[in-house]
Amino acid sequence: MYVYIYIYIYIFFYTSCQFYYSVLSPFYVYVQDLPRTFPGHPWLDTPDGHATLRRVLVAYSFRDSDVGYCQGLNYVAALLLLVMKTEEDAFWMLAVLLENVLVSDCYTSNLSGCHVEQRVFKDLLVKKCPGIAAHLEALEFDVSLVATEWFLCVFSKSLPSETTMRVWDVLFYEGAKVLFHVALAIFKMKEDELLMTRQVGDVINILQRTTHHLFDPDELLTVAFDKISSMTTTTISKQRKKQEPAVMAELDERLRRLNSTVDDK
Repeated sequence: MYVYIYIYIYIFFYTSCQFYYSVLSPFYVYVQDLPRTFPGHPWLDTPDGHATLRRVLVAYSFRDSDVGYCQGLNYVAALLLLVMKTEEDAFWMLAVLLENVLVSDCYTSNLSGCHVEQRVFKDLLVKKCPGIAAHLEALEFDVSLVATEWFLCVFSKSLPSETTMRVWDVLFYEGAKVLFHVALAIFKMKEDELLMTRQVGDVINILQRTTHHLFDPDELLTVAFDKISSMTTTTISKQRKKQEPAVMAELDERLRRLNSTVDDK
């Protein structure tokens, strides 16, 4: 029960507090998150690593003021710094990823694109893994409790770095639909265990343990593309269009309630 409450607070932090981060000093936000990014890494978790990561994040916040800084980007940028030859290369790869590969508005202040992706993913889970979806619904488990971090961090915080890089190879080549394939594959790989769960905390533990120990990218990608039936970019785009009105209405209502609370004070 405590794990359930904690995760809901975590998701609320991701999806609501970003509005407030957008008006805070970038320096404050970056400084707070830098030491939390892959702590213990021999280079990233050093003054030089923190300074380099901060420069990339600050530079992108100036490039796209609508995005500014969103928690999750620190992990994405950090992993790019580890695999690209130069700091500038990492910056431009981050720009390509956010502007040409991933869905728009995923990292804006209200995270509207991320909300849409989560709704689309829930629908796809029902269609591709109906048994799992039905069982999780019976447990009142919201898949966004785990999938929000997967999508915002592009799996960089969840999967081992070598596996993440293989996922990103396919992502840059085939587009954002790959995120859905991989997310569905993680559920599919642990279908038998998930169907045996009786508590929300057990579901979370299984999924976290699975992602953290997926050291074989071939196994993951084989399930993602051989055992999950093909999904076209056009089909997913239609699903996004279907979900957008409900998401925007929900966000507008949230903002209205927030403004009403402020006015009452």
